[in-house]
Amino acid sequence: MVRSIAGIVLGTACVVVAACSSDDAVVNGGCQGRLPGVLVQVAGIDLKVRDPFGRGQAVGTTAIVHGGNGTDQPAVVRDTLNIEGAFNEVGTFSVTVTRPFYLDATIGNVRVTPNGCVVNTTTVPLTLQLAPGAPALRALAIVGATFLDHVGAQATLLPYFDANPDVSTAVTWQVNDATLASVDANGVVTAKCTKSGGTVKVTATAAADGTTSGTASIGISPSASCP
Repeated sequence: MVRSIAGIVLGTACVVVAACSSDDAVVNGGCQGRLPGVLVQVAGIDLKVRDPFGRGQAVGTTAIVHGGNGTDQPAVVRDTLNIEGAFNEVGTFSVTVTRPFYLDATIGNVRVTPNGCVVNTTTVPLTLQLAPGAPALRALAIVGATFLDHVGAQATLLPYFDANPDVSTAVTWQVNDATLASVDANGVVTAKCTKSGGTVKVTATAAADGTTSGTASIGISPSASCP
């Protein structure tokens, strides 16, 4: 059975655009200051998710934030360690976390306090516990995907394992369309000359079992002309 996690472009979940002042007004749960249309989004909860071996396992983990008013909202993966939620929301929350091959976890009584027209971020550490019978190699994700905007542009992809420490982290790489890009043994993707452009899917397969894989999609810019 092939277990895979789709590649995720990380680090874009939340951007603090500007700080709020006492002259700013609260707009739609955010903050609109002197620049029209500029909203601030601050995470009320920053969940730091690790496996029992200390490795961040936010990618592939699902977290649901339960509000005191009975509303549920999915949290957002920011990177391989952090999952954020309760953006600009004040109150007391609980968070339910699920991940394949791990025991479900619930963190209760997470308080988010106001900070002017936004909120203070409450950091919540969580160490997931493996479920009985969990395999030594559980999942493989790819990080580092980005858009390649010219011929010869490169992206270095990295395999990110959910596995026991004694499992080999060696992988084999391949692309689904060699006319768009190539990938070498180190996960370096290089854009080729293509008039149409497009999206190439890059797959890393774990050498440990030959089946567990992760994928990432990379956009390739079209070229005006090709030799």
